[in-house]
Amino acid sequence: MAEAMDIDPPSSSNFPKIQINLSTRDTTLSIPLQPLRIPTNLKRYGLSTLVNHLLETSKPIPFDFLIDGKYLRTSIDEYLTQAGLSSEKPLDVEYVRSQLPPTYIGSFEQDDWISSVNISSPSPSSTILTGSFNGTAQITSLSGEVLARTVPMHTQSVKSTTWITHPGQSSEASFLTAGLDRTINLWSYTPSQEPLSSHPLQISPSTSYISHKSTITSLSYSPSTSQFISSSSDHTIALWSTNSSLLPTVTAPQSTAFTRKRRRTTTKPPSTIKKGPLAVLTSHTAPVSQVIHSTDPTAAYSVSWDKSIITHDLVTSQPVSTRTTQHPLLSITTLPTLSLLAAGSAARHITLHDPRESSRTVQTAVLRGHTNGVVSLVKSPENEYIFASGSHDGSVRIWDVRSVSSTSSTDGGDDGEGKSGGSLFVIKRESGSGKVFGVDWSRDVGLVSVGEDKKIQVNRGEGMADVTVMDQS
Repeated sequence: MAEAMDIDPPSSSNFPKIQINLSTRDTTLSIPLQPLRIPTNLKRYGLSTLVNHLLETSKPIPFDFLIDGKYLRTSIDEYLTQAGLSSEKPLDVEYVRSQLPPTYIGSFEQDDWISSVNISSPSPSSTILTGSFNGTAQITSLSGEVLARTVPMHTQSVKSTTWITHPGQSSEASFLTAGLDRTINLWSYTPSQEPLSSHPLQISPSTSYISHKSTITSLSYSPSTSQFISSSSDHTIALWSTNSSLLPTVTAPQSTAFTRKRRRTTTKPPSTIKKGPLAVLTSHTAPVSQVIHSTDPTAAYSVSWDKSIITHDLVTSQPVSTRTTQHPLLSITTLPTLSLLAAGSAARHITLHDPRESSRTVQTAVLRGHTNGVVSLVKSPENEYIFASGSHDGSVRIWDVRSVSSTSSTDGGDDGEGKSGGSLFVIKRESGSGKVFGVDWSRDVGLVSVGEDKKIQVNRGEGMADVTVMDQS
């Protein structure tokens, strides 16, 4: 067994030492495994200095440290005391790049509650697509300028939006909207190069997609197949193509008590081509909250109020696997390089799942901190271990899946293998109130959230590229 290397900072000569085993999951920052003996009074900064010395970095890198899945926020001596551990036993310490708290950049107000948000890419043509409770969608620049707005088409609130082609990718940009009126609409427009603040482009739809019998809750588009999927409160998932020639032509749905409660408009909706789905998936037994594509475009994951996560084969339209949890599920995102799914629940927590058939656990960990339903999840564009969540409690939280630790109780029957974790950072609404309905995260723009306060809020942390975002605080 290798003899431990002694580390002796001048200010620490009178403190006892402990052997630590440093490790990291970042292969670009790994150092040869070797036991080290360090003074127990060292905190994060001292340990970060040590790791930079061992890495021989030309420019210091700020690091954080995890012990048993918990971030070290005190000295090692204080940690040992709180955990009831002895300095005689070696301590395993994992180092990770520090994640700085996202700074508030600015917010832009719209006319009504904002239900969904999608950031376009790439920079410098980045824009923000939002859907609203007033039945419209609009495209906003990073300075808060409204570039384009949809004409009145949806007769009720827009619930979900997604880009098909982004501004800057081609001469024409396109996106989908869906909502409470049970229809999906395809919109296309040519982005203008001229200032449009006083006269935003008015966008008309070209195609309407009709199948669902109740509110459409989410949309997910796959560029590689030119197909998209939708989920609905009618318990179904529908598969569509943006190539209208592949879809059957259908008639508009007949008026029902549901549709008669529509939003009042003074203009007649434009006429569109009306198309039906390629397939309808019926595996869920309750409203489907969200459906997303897997990294394999022929597969998808969905979550539902029936408490299940289902993996679907989009080629055969059949379920591949079903995982049943303890609570109704409201949102989902993938952490593909880790083979994990994160699912937000109506019970205020987030559960981590391994969707592979070989996995025997229903869930691998439970993340707690929100005080209301978790309705939106998005992975970090820069760090495979980080993701963000939006909740009806009015906050956005940032999580690190490495920060989970063993617990003696699973608190109410959650089968998370006895592992739980808390959030790294909490982002409150700058307006001070209102539910969060949607979040999106871009390397160029930052973390964008929308909600009941009618505002698009932009926060940005370490590693985000410099972009011009008007601070309207």
